[in-house]
Amino acid sequence: MSGIEAAGERSVAAGGNIGRVTTGDYVTQVERAVLLPPEALAPARCPDALVNVPRRAADFVGRAREIQWLDEKFEAAGHRVVAVCGLGGVGKSTLAARWASLRTGDHNPVWWITAETRADLDAGLAALAGSMQPALIDVLPQEALRERAVQWLAAHDGWLLVLDNVTEAADVEPLLARLVRGRILITTRQSGGWYGLAEDMALKVPEREESSEMFTRIVPHLGPRDMDQVRILCATLGQLPLAVAQAAAYCAETRTTPGEYLDQLRRYPGELYEMPIEHGPDGGQAVAWTWRLTLDRLAAADPLTGTILRVLAWWGPDRIPRHLLERLASALSVRRAVGRLAAHSMVTLHEDGAVSVHRLVQAVARTADESDPHRRAEDIEAARVLAEETLESAAPTGGAGGVAEWGVWRELLPHVETYLQHTDESADTARTAALLDRAAWFLKEHSDTGRAARWFERAVACRARVLGEDHPETAGSREGIAECWAVEGDLEASVSLQAWVVADLERVLGEDRPETHLARGRLAVTWRHLGDKDGAVALLEGALAGLERLLGPVHRDTLRVRSNLGVAYQEAGRLEQAIALQERTLGERTGLLGPGHPETLTSRLNLVRLYEAVGQGERAVAEFERIVDDSLRFLGDDHPFTLHLWHVLPPTA
Repeated sequence: MSGIEAAGERSVAAGGNIGRVTTGDYVTQVERAVLLPPEALAPARCPDALVNVPRRAADFVGRAREIQWLDEKFEAAGHRVVAVCGLGGVGKSTLAARWASLRTGDHNPVWWITAETRADLDAGLAALAGSMQPALIDVLPQEALRERAVQWLAAHDGWLLVLDNVTEAADVEPLLARLVRGRILITTRQSGGWYGLAEDMALKVPEREESSEMFTRIVPHLGPRDMDQVRILCATLGQLPLAVAQAAAYCAETRTTPGEYLDQLRRYPGELYEMPIEHGPDGGQAVAWTWRLTLDRLAAADPLTGTILRVLAWWGPDRIPRHLLERLASALSVRRAVGRLAAHSMVTLHEDGAVSVHRLVQAVARTADESDPHRRAEDIEAARVLAEETLESAAPTGGAGGVAEWGVWRELLPHVETYLQHTDESADTARTAALLDRAAWFLKEHSDTGRAARWFERAVACRARVLGEDHPETAGSREGIAECWAVEGDLEASVSLQAWVVADLERVLGEDRPETHLARGRLAVTWRHLGDKDGAVALLEGALAGLERLLGPVHRDTLRVRSNLGVAYQEAGRLEQAIALQERTLGERTGLLGPGHPETLTSRLNLVRLYEAVGQGERAVAEFERIVDDSLRFLGDDHPFTLHLWHVLPPTA
């Protein structure tokens, strides 16, 4: 090539890239040489207004508080690195793109890197170097370009780097250690591990109206009825931006109304959750695929994480007690697995140990997909069985009235109800019926008779199918239905059903059995309300005598019948007998259940009415006031018994 000269003995001149060269008596061998352009020897220079931000910022809706938080954190001294953490599909990337696009006038360059792996991060940094010095793109290897970008960033200020979808803090820690200038915004599903590296923010789902606006950006010009369906749809999707955008894109493309999409979502959840969208808040990934990638990593290290997520899918989404999960494996193993799920934003772990999970994560985890190793049909069914077994074993068996039982049921009921909503009655087992029955008696005792009756009816259907129409447990659930009817005022239907139960128990178990005597006692209470006071007294006296003989005089069931007999004596005008019986019951309940148990307090309330009836008004008023104080002290102001007292007409002196 003209103009290329070599000087010196055995020297070599080259005008371009060369392969293998050997010179001289003492061999100098060059396997490969690259001719660098002059730009390689000059320092890198960033062009003006160098911006690389994806267009997803155009889909942005709301998030004013989050934008302000980012402004404040980056403006605060020492906060150079901020991490936005959250569930896949919650809109982390969209928020980052929006904030970065608003700051292009304050920073140069503004550079976006998809940093899911270390290889992705290196490629993004190399691309930054190439954008500064395009002549080097096909000349230097990626490693050299990456190093040039890092050196430039380390030596300059005023730039903004967005590292999107970082998998692990450890993947970016070496880079953060070298870059002591500029600003770095990170998006990640990892919510733990950022201490000392970044100021982190957990991104929640948008407000309901913001989700509706996101939908109407994609599907505009909807009428009032459709807008009502949009709000219901967004709530069903838990306001998750990826899912809302996915639904809106589908509706726009297929001319499907929001109401029709809701119906399809109920019928074909698997297909819809697997459907990717071209321009979504999580890079166009489908809802199910977004979380599968995270669970691949978690389950490989700890298979219990997948089991726990599938079990959580069958319960209520909010504040699941950790002690329920600790029935699945050792407490230490469960805490470690839940911690890993929380660290990758698959669940939220509260300070008291309770766990919350997004309802759409639950919906996906309940939907079988044989192509997904975490959602095989047999694994989902095994998780459903585990979820039911766990609830049934945690449900109190010793009654529903005490403050301890009330606390347990208050925790369990939302999860029992959600489980029942997501399961088919035809698959109910004897264990399902036992859970239904116990929960329904609790609801009935605390005046939720509508829900209690429905659950008793489902328990009856299950027990009749599994155990038989004449089984005593089937009869017990029928009694529950009858008692609900009595509370709701349908006394004749209640008496008719209870009489059938008594006759059934007499035939199947025999006339002198505790179950039979208890059924007679319950029938007598309803009978009393129909006006046959003497008949009710006679039936209760017979039931009490049988229970005292079979269970003993201080058994809890015996005391219930004795208390009801005292009330029947009062209504029949036999006040002295009523007082004697209620005072005896109070003493025995106090010894058996304690002074603060609702059944003990009920005995005291029965005596208040008796004192008032015999003209001891001042005694009745004083005792009623003490009952109120003791109910607040022992049970708390939100216990159903305490709330009931506010609706009781107080005695007068």
